[in-house]
Amino acid sequence: MLSEQTFMIANSCNLSCTYCWYEVGTSEYAPTPVGPDTYRRWLERCKSTGVSIDRVNFTGGEPLLREDFPGLLDVATRHAGSVAVFTNAVLVRDETAELLASSGTEVHVSIDHVSEHIGDRVRGGTKATLKGIARLVEHGVRKLQVCVVITAKNHTDLPEIVRFTQSHGLDLELMPVGVPETHPLSLRSIDPEATASLSALIEEHRGLLGREGYYRRFRRFLGTGQVSPTPGCGAAERGVFVNSDGEIWMCPQRSAETFGNIATADPEEVLKRKRAAAAAKRPGSCVKLDCLVLT
Repeated sequence: MLSEQTFMIANSCNLSCTYCWYEVGTSEYAPTPVGPDTYRRWLERCKSTGVSIDRVNFTGGEPLLREDFPGLLDVATRHAGSVAVFTNAVLVRDETAELLASSGTEVHVSIDHVSEHIGDRVRGGTKATLKGIARLVEHGVRKLQVCVVITAKNHTDLPEIVRFTQSHGLDLELMPVGVPETHPLSLRSIDPEATASLSALIEEHRGLLGREGYYRRFRRFLGTGQVSPTPGCGAAERGVFVNSDGEIWMCPQRSAETFGNIATADPEEVLKRKRAAAAAKRPGSCVKLDCLVLT
């Protein structure tokens, strides 16, 4: 239950996506980032108690804002079976792309449009993100995925996004925007014909998208507006989320008590508290639209 650890290492972002948890007020950035040595000691304690660290994810905020990111990446690659970074790629330079490629890091790039004049209305940075993707491709990052949050503003651009990813040999992941139905970006605001077209596109590109169970739930949401029950939250079952200040949580929305801080926590005690928290809640009962992709 600690085999996958997501380190939310940045307490800020260089974009202001209008649907982001931090922009809509459902989350707050942690105030004080901890450094590579703290993560190293934590992962060493985990391994000393018999925990196998299969995967470390870096996210934020924007993780590449961290000047010590190379040091953080080195710690993760030394202690985990695989490493992934979730980024908007705005700050990807040649040296960054080379570092990510040479370390075998998976890179997941968030971009909601491939048309600059449209994309910058919702999130900004589209031109810089496209340049970052080009650098990552050029330097041979072994797994490069484009992650698109589907909203009422960009759903008609999906065919163009699909063509872009296919032409560059990239993986693609689609996520429904996690905002209230009254929000102008909500998918519940698009008309039935557009909803049917979006559902058909997802079905058409099943081979590109993968994760059939997840996309089946996505399509059900499009048709009904309801998030179907899940047998559990895979992300929470596999591991933990760690704020940039080192606080350990069951999930990124931090709706339950903290399990301690990686600076001082005993991994066995974290596991004990995590099992107790999981036992107190019916599996999958808390899954909401904005975390469906994590299940």
